[in-house]
Amino acid sequence: MFDLIAKVLGQLLYIIYNTIAFRNYGLSLVLFTILIKLALLPLTIKQLKSTAKMQEIQPELQKIQQRYKNDKEKLNQEMMKLYQEKGVNPAGGCLPMLFQLPILFALFYVIRKPLTYMFGWTKEMLGNVITKVMAINPNFFSSDSFPFLDQFEGIKGDPVAVAELFQKNHYFEINVVDAVNTIPKLVEDGTEMINLTFMKIFNLGVVPTYNFQVIKENPGVYIPALILVLITVGTTFLSTKLSMAKSMQNQDANQKMASTNKTMMYFGPLMTLFISFQAPLGLSFYWLLSNLVQIAQQFFTDKYMHNKKEGE
Repeated sequence: MFDLIAKVLGQLLYIIYNTIAFRNYGLSLVLFTILIKLALLPLTIKQLKSTAKMQEIQPELQKIQQRYKNDKEKLNQEMMKLYQEKGVNPAGGCLPMLFQLPILFALFYVIRKPLTYMFGWTKEMLGNVITKVMAINPNFFSSDSFPFLDQFEGIKGDPVAVAELFQKNHYFEINVVDAVNTIPKLVEDGTEMINLTFMKIFNLGVVPTYNFQVIKENPGVYIPALILVLITVGTTFLSTKLSMAKSMQNQDANQKMASTNKTMMYFGPLMTLFISFQAPLGLSFYWLLSNLVQIAQQFFTDKYMHNKKEGE
């Protein structure tokens, strides 16, 4: 499923990259994020309305919880009855996240393998380019990252087999992109390759690391990557906290909900931190942009929608 979604997202990202983004990869991700957020806007509005309704019925919900705290079956019945009477879907606030997660995971595929999903390269094309790279510079692919290089000589006449061999390193396409960008005339048709940097500071193709030795060897690449990851984690926490601010006001009266909210507030940033060290920096960059848009939406909602309702 993710492979199919990745093919669609890859082509969309390439169209953006090749047209309105002026062949700038970082700008492509910015515009891509905005487009995805606009597509999800109806669901986001529905989520905000659902959250507002849940806040409205909190006093009644708390009374029911207090009244039937010793009768779980009756408690569930009365809560469902209240939801139906008020037209509230308690799971309505999860809809945007349910749609965003498949996009996030599929985008991981696209950012990890831009040649396959964005540019539509076949295994044969990849294998041919890798074979040329090995002929020009046998040390281009590091033996630390590609420990299977000793198998290359036996299959170098079969480009598909070469591509499949190098796929053992999940990020090999990032190396191929670097090769095409640095070795002249590597691609016969003169295809202009993608530059994975953003603002000449962040290499969106690099996989962030907390390994001090690796960072020390190339601080200009890995320190900016680490900074961006930490900013992404911070904005994930802030976005989650802002979205739960209203419901947390009732935490004393509803300890169970308060406990759940606190767990979610820390689970999101921890999950972001974990994924950020498993994927190219471009995924963290996309998640950061999504957080910033989410925070802006939350401020708009709090300032205009809630204030307008209070003034009615």
